[in-house]
Amino acid sequence: MSLIDYIDKESIMIDVQETEKENLLSKMVERLNSCGLLLNKDEAEHAIMAREQLMSTGVGNGIAIPHAKTDAVKSIILSVATIKNGINYKSVDKKKVFAVFMLLAPRDSASENLKVLTAIAKILRDNPHFLEKLINAEKADEVMELIAKEEIKI
Repeated sequence: MSLIDYIDKESIMIDVQETEKENLLSKMVERLNSCGLLLNKDEAEHAIMAREQLMSTGVGNGIAIPHAKTDAVKSIILSVATIKNGINYKSVDKKKVFAVFMLLAPRDSASENLKVLTAIAKILRDNPHFLEKLINAEKADEVMELIAKEEIKI
């Protein structure tokens, strides 16, 4: 399966105006809920926040990949948010985050979950041009197209 198969286009958030990591993550969960993708919004949000408390999912180079396994979803869900001005995310490199890939997966989806995380990491690894294009995308369709094109290369 391709990464875009896990993304509901309506869940993509372009140039989110947020300065606090927790608020951004809450907004992303709320968007997933408003798209009808969650079984339990509160449980999904708790799972993401609990994972974030263990260790920041800001992986560096302007990227964060918050992820959690939860009973709040029936299948793997991937959402994307861009923040043109960046957000202080307590990333491993202490730099701002400009793109967030949120992954929620059912508890029993360990191998598929790992495959999706690996695919995300591959398209983002040492690829500043992709990140720049992603940040400058103005529509959800553009984000989907960029991810699809980048995934073909891996």
